[in-house]
Amino acid sequence: MRIVVQVRELVSSNVTTMVEKASNPVKMLRLLRKEIEEADIALHGEIAKLTRRKDRAAAAAKKFTEDAKAWSDKAKVAMDHDREDLARSALLAREDAKQQAEEQKAEASKLNDDIADAERAIEQLNAKLDETNTQLREQEAHAAAGHNCSSSSAGQDSATDKRMDRIANLERRVDHSLGDMPETAKSNASVEAEIASMQRQASVDAELEKMRGGGKAKRKRKAG
Repeated sequence: MRIVVQVRELVSSNVTTMVEKASNPVKMLRLLRKEIEEADIALHGEIAKLTRRKDRAAAAAKKFTEDAKAWSDKAKVAMDHDREDLARSALLAREDAKQQAEEQKAEASKLNDDIADAERAIEQLNAKLDETNTQLREQEAHAAAGHNCSSSSAGQDSATDKRMDRIANLERRVDHSLGDMPETAKSNASVEAEIASMQRQASVDAELEKMRGGGKAKRKRKAG
């Protein structure tokens, strides 16, 4: 998640070093506090969004699971009426529903992990906010007492300004481009999909054969 990457960069900043290099420590610390508070708000919003997506995925997984069971029942009805073609279509639809159920379960699990990451990031932000507020109170006390604790040179001031800009614009420093999928990965995915299709067909054929045997036995009992 972009916001979690930003927060990790934010909490990794060394507040003490920033204070030592800042020409105006109070201003810098207030800016840092503002960034932390805004990141905290953004994280809570992200958690709410992820939670809604997770709930939708879990609900979809449940529905697809129920659909899969319904298709199994329909396949049995079709075979009881000697409609193997309909039974096959029903079983294939069942396999599709089972696959989609698994995909939605995996999505819900991933979203749950993302929520946990965001919650950990909030804990880290709270710790960084406490540290920043402590430093800010100390610097405000020094300023009120008329002490000038700044010993930075022009070069140091320039570096601090850049650091402050970096804090204020963390989003610009995050590279989210994952690039195109390598050809090898694409090829492997294609092979995997084809094999999965074969397994699906084999599973359906095996079940149909079992149903055929059951149907013949039932008709034999009726005839007898």
